[in-house]
Amino acid sequence: MVETYDYYGALSIATSTLALCVALFVLRRHPGRRAGRTFVLAMSFFLLAALFAYFQRMGFVEGWNPTDLIWVSRGFYFVHMLAVGLAAAFVGMYFYGFAMFRRRSVAAVLYFSLGAAAMFVSALVSIGPSPYGSVRVDTLWSTRSLFAISLFYGLTMVAAIVRTLLRNRDGVVRRQAYVMLGGILVHGAGAGTYGYLRLLREFPPPFLTITALGMAVTFAVAVLRFRMFEVTPRPEEAAPVPRKFEAKAGRAYLVRERKPDFAFRALAEATRRGANGLVVTRAPPDSIREDFDLETTPILWLTETAGRNHVPPTDPDLLGRLVEQFAGRASSPVVAVEGLEYMASYGGFDRVLRTVHQVRDAVTARHGTFLLSVNPGAFDEREVSLLDREFERLEPPVESAVEDVFVIHRSGLLVAHEGRRLTPATDHDIMVSMLTAIMNFVRHSFAEGSDELRRLELGEKSVLIERGDELIVAVVFRGREPPDVDEEMRAFLWRAQRKFGTVLDRWSGDTQEVHGIQAMTARLFL
Repeated sequence: MVETYDYYGALSIATSTLALCVALFVLRRHPGRRAGRTFVLAMSFFLLAALFAYFQRMGFVEGWNPTDLIWVSRGFYFVHMLAVGLAAAFVGMYFYGFAMFRRRSVAAVLYFSLGAAAMFVSALVSIGPSPYGSVRVDTLWSTRSLFAISLFYGLTMVAAIVRTLLRNRDGVVRRQAYVMLGGILVHGAGAGTYGYLRLLREFPPPFLTITALGMAVTFAVAVLRFRMFEVTPRPEEAAPVPRKFEAKAGRAYLVRERKPDFAFRALAEATRRGANGLVVTRAPPDSIREDFDLETTPILWLTETAGRNHVPPTDPDLLGRLVEQFAGRASSPVVAVEGLEYMASYGGFDRVLRTVHQVRDAVTARHGTFLLSVNPGAFDEREVSLLDREFERLEPPVESAVEDVFVIHRSGLLVAHEGRRLTPATDHDIMVSMLTAIMNFVRHSFAEGSDELRRLELGEKSVLIERGDELIVAVVFRGREPPDVDEEMRAFLWRAQRKFGTVLDRWSGDTQEVHGIQAMTARLFL
């Protein structure tokens, strides 16, 4: 006949084992190894606690020797305390541990304090009066201390999630926080019920481990259903852009520039010609998408804030795994990375350089192109020489003579203007007069469908004009006509029509309706 404690013990061990399996699955699927390992440790200690609890109950019922039973009881309280503390550490590390665990010394202190709490709780188990018969092992104060400290850790988990919800507006992070909060509250209710029933019955059902399994499942759903990192290759719409960057497949290039520009332009060109791109940057992703006209290319943001595709600078290994994951899925991968200076300020240049080597090898091994944008002034001579030795130099295209680009709606309204340099206030009338002349010319000469005139001479400047269905683009330059500028103008009109054609057909003159068209003119200056 199966005793009640045998049945409950088997149920407790089974649910704890399932919880550990869930944690291992999360560790395998989620690239954030540091938080994942903490999750696995927490569930491992829950399983050990279930095993110790089973032997503890068996010892109380069968009247084990007090010396043996006291060590079993101490083992139960010790590993149970570690399980609760590590579960709290996982939540804190996952949501805002980027700052908390920036220094390894801080993490060491936190884990040391957790170990001290576990030893304190287990040390309170002593020989004394017991309600279980002849065996005199007293666990009253251990139970009370375990409950009090566990309550503190539970409130810490709740506080971490509430803080995240108050300060973070990222949709993915908030959905994860709500799901995890539900699991924590359910486990808290189960733990409270278990503690209450221990006061009324000798062997209550294992609500503790059952709800711990529920908490592990909610954590897994939050992490895997609402993925924090998404680097699935997404191609940009192909466009007939001429080739201006001589970046070859299977090569790694170093781009020396004070601010990231040509590396991202080379990537944008490759994506328009059919490659799959990935950007790693210190700049906000929205500004990168706007400045380089990248609509679908995944972007990893180097930042300490938690959010979708936010990579902490303290974890370059995470960055390496994400890029490897992307390169393994992409056809013709092109990866552009900047922010080396930012990561080196946290983990040191040598550690970051190892990650760069890992990323470079992962990309080039799959016949991809790796582009590293670096400001040489941020590193010493030794560090720059190491980079020069490992990478080929990608020289930016020679600047063309294009000075201004005007994008004009067929109604004659100015859609966008971009200049190579700021126009002085004294030239304002000249610019307006030139623009008015172009618009008047378009309005009167193209009225019957004629498109013969494509060039105007204005003193030392020349103006090339290309007309599309809804837009006219005018390029102003000095001297010799820039190479491939006519192809670039036609490519620009083709892309603008594909992206804004519906809006331009009913355009009211509000430039916000065609937001992003100005960034598309950048290639005309190369």
